[in-house]
Amino acid sequence: MSVLDDVLSSLREMSQLQLLLAFLACTGYALGQGGLIGRKGRRIAWGVTLVSVIGFAFESSEWMHAAMLVAFGIAGLGLFVATAWLMSRALGFSRPRAVAEAAEFAESAEAESDFLPTPLPPSPRTPRALPQHNNGPAHSV
Repeated sequence: MSVLDDVLSSLREMSQLQLLLAFLACTGYALGQGGLIGRKGRRIAWGVTLVSVIGFAFESSEWMHAAMLVAFGIAGLGLFVATAWLMSRALGFSRPRAVAEAAEFAESAEAESDFLPTPLPPSPRTPRALPQHNNGPAHSV
């Protein structure tokens, strides 16, 4: 029996707790790497991932097999992300539509501004004029 056969046999013998910990580790890893949540959320996700991986290793019969399963899980997620990225590049979805539209708008606005005179920026030494109000009667609505 090879080492890979031992790892696969340990996969078949996993308990519900180990499956839950593996799920939490994969989910926490994906959230920790991605930009779906904020900085504090990513730190929490990394903490959940670390605790789940350690718990998964303690719950398994051999920690070496657990470490290999964790490495396979991380490699599998990386392979999935790389495949999705390559497919989006091949199909032309690498730039979101909003970014592309904003870039086109900026280019068109820049092209139009070449024909218009540019106003001078206000001097920092000149005081700004306050808005003037009419001294007439106040109107109620």
